[in-house]
Amino acid sequence: MSPLFNLLKTSEKSLRLGRLTLIKNQEQKVLDTPNLLAYTSRGCVPHLTPDNLSSIPLIGAINVTLEHFIDVQPPPSTQFPYGIHKFLNFEEYLVFIDVRDPGNLNLMSNNTDKHVSVYTAHGVRQVTSDSYIKYMNIYKPDIFVSLVDNITDEAPSLKRIKRSVDRTLRWLDDAIYHVKEGAQVFGVLTGHKNQEERIRSAQETAKRNVAGFVLNGKCLGSTSRECVDILKPSINHLPPNKPRLVYGLGTPEDILLGVSEGIDLFDTSYVLKMTNAGNAFVFSLDIKNDLDSFNRQQQIISLWDINYQNDARPLLAGCQCYSCKNHTRAYVHHLLNTHEMLATVLLMSHNLFHYTKFFKDIRESINQDMFSLKVEQFFRVYSDGEKEQKNLSSIILN
Repeated sequence: MSPLFNLLKTSEKSLRLGRLTLIKNQEQKVLDTPNLLAYTSRGCVPHLTPDNLSSIPLIGAINVTLEHFIDVQPPPSTQFPYGIHKFLNFEEYLVFIDVRDPGNLNLMSNNTDKHVSVYTAHGVRQVTSDSYIKYMNIYKPDIFVSLVDNITDEAPSLKRIKRSVDRTLRWLDDAIYHVKEGAQVFGVLTGHKNQEERIRSAQETAKRNVAGFVLNGKCLGSTSRECVDILKPSINHLPPNKPRLVYGLGTPEDILLGVSEGIDLFDTSYVLKMTNAGNAFVFSLDIKNDLDSFNRQQQIISLWDINYQNDARPLLAGCQCYSCKNHTRAYVHHLLNTHEMLATVLLMSHNLFHYTKFFKDIRESINQDMFSLKVEQFFRVYSDGEKEQKNLSSIILN
C-alpha cells in the first residue's frame, strides 16, 4: 500500500484542498481534506454504535488510541488475528492509530529513552518503541503515528527540548524501519516553543519516508492564535505534498484558523466535550444573507435549558441527521433531565453529523474561492465585539 496525497487547489494564503488516497488489499479509501478524524474512546466513537456511525455518511477516517487498550500488557486485542479494522468493526473506514488520547494530552508522566508513559483506566503504563511497533504490525492500521517525547513543562530547558527532538526522531526511524508493509507512518514534530528546534524537527522529519506529519498544539500558547504562531515554524518547513494533522484545535474558530494556515486534518475530541455537556451545534459556514443584515446568533444551544422543555423544533432546522429528522429539542431536554443514555446518543449523532457538514462546507468554500468571505460572515454572525475583531484580523488579514 502506498499513500498518495494530491493537492487539488492551493492559494497564497496557505489554503489547501487535498485528497488522501490509500489502496490496501485492492480496496481504495479516499479522504478529502480539510477533514476530521472521528475521535474514539476504547475503540468506539463515544455514545454511538457502528450502525449509528454508518448513518453519518461523511465520516471517512477514525482515530484510535492505543492508550485505551493497554490496561493489561500485552493488550488482549493483539490476540485477534485479523487486524484492528475487523476487531473494531471499522472495515469501511481509514483507521489512524496514535499512542496517546488527543483529548487528554495534558496528562503526562516522565518519558525516558526507552519508553513513553501513557494513562490508562488502571494507572500509568509504559510503552516501548519495540512493543509499540509490534502492536502496530499486529493491528495493521492504515496509518499510525510514531512515538513522541512530548513536553508539557511551561519553561523546559534547551537541553530538554533538544532531547525531546532527538528521541522522537530516533523512535520515528525505528517505526519506519520495522513496520511491515501495509501501514504508513506519520512523524510527529516537536521542539516545544523553541523556533530553531521546531525547524530542526520539521526538516529532519521531512527527510524521512513518512506519509504525513502531526503537530500537537496542546500546552502551547494561551490562545489558539498563539498556539498556531508557535507551530508555524514547523509548518513552514514541511513539504506541500504530504498531509498535516494537528491536535488541540477544536472549536469552529480554531478549525478555520488551522485551515487558513495549511492544516489538513483535525481531531474531534471537542465534539465529545460539547456532547457530554448537553450542547447541540447550531452554527453554519453556509450563510446566505447579506453581511449588513446579520444578527448575532448562538454557535451552540444547551439542551439543559428549561426554555426547551416545550420546544417542538428539531435541534437545528434543516439538518438532515437522524436526530433532527426524528426528534425534538423538548424530547432531548427531557432525556437529559431523566439521565437517559439516549440523550447523548442523539446529541452525538447530531453534533458529529453537523461537524462533518462544517468541513464539507469549508472544502466547498476553498474550491469556490469563497473561504475568506465565508469566514468573515461566520465571525460577523457568531462572534462578538473584541473577540470578533481579534479573530477576523488573525484569520483573514494576516
